[in-house]
Amino acid sequence: MKYCIIIPHYKHHVLFEKFLPALASLNLPCIVVDDGSGEESVAKVAELLAPYADFHLVKHQTNRGKGASVITGCYHASAMGFSHVLQLDADGQHDINDAQKLLEYSRSHPETFISGKPYFDETAPLARKYGRRISDFWMAIETLSLKIKDGLCGFRVYPIKQIEHVFDNYYLGPRMDFDPELLVKAVWAGIDVHFIPTKVVYHEDTVSHFHYLKDNLMLIRLNIRLLCGMLVRLPKLLFTRLKALLR
Repeated sequence: MKYCIIIPHYKHHVLFEKFLPALASLNLPCIVVDDGSGEESVAKVAELLAPYADFHLVKHQTNRGKGASVITGCYHASAMGFSHVLQLDADGQHDINDAQKLLEYSRSHPETFISGKPYFDETAPLARKYGRRISDFWMAIETLSLKIKDGLCGFRVYPIKQIEHVFDNYYLGPRMDFDPELLVKAVWAGIDVHFIPTKVVYHEDTVSHFHYLKDNLMLIRLNIRLLCGMLVRLPKLLFTRLKALLR
């Protein structure tokens, strides 16, 4: 088992600079995928990574979305011989101290998707808290289960073999729809998912790339798409749930 970190990055170099020393303390190779941030931001990230021999910068020439960046990072990790990736956001919202919890669980459950289950302090916007509950409600319907405890957290560990299976067999949205869609389709594919509580902090100088109107409309379209997919797979999902109950 060989682990690396992947960081999707888009115009977060100010927060990433503060986050980088803690990230380096994990002593894992890291692939930073810049998603078309522009020359100035890319140059700053390249400068920040220069002292770290095992930190690599991959660039998208145009903005493709967070999901597309994670997919790029996973394929690069696969080509470099890694068996697992630890995904974190570039803005430092995730508690780096909890990374070891995710990694330890992954080492004993190497075929499982592992995700953080956030708990928030007073810095979290109320809209984000309640929005997560709505998202989790729909994912429970789309999977006919309560397996997904949080579909929006970007703090995860993926086994390369299993995530490439999802890439190869399912459509995945390239932007903010990627994180929830990946978990739903992992459940459809029979991949185990597990959640570990982790603290999420919204920093004062956080730059959010979530656009409430555009991205919420995108998430509505995502849930319509997933509901249609669930209905197509309904007999198989019901059979799987029945088998689990009879064990």
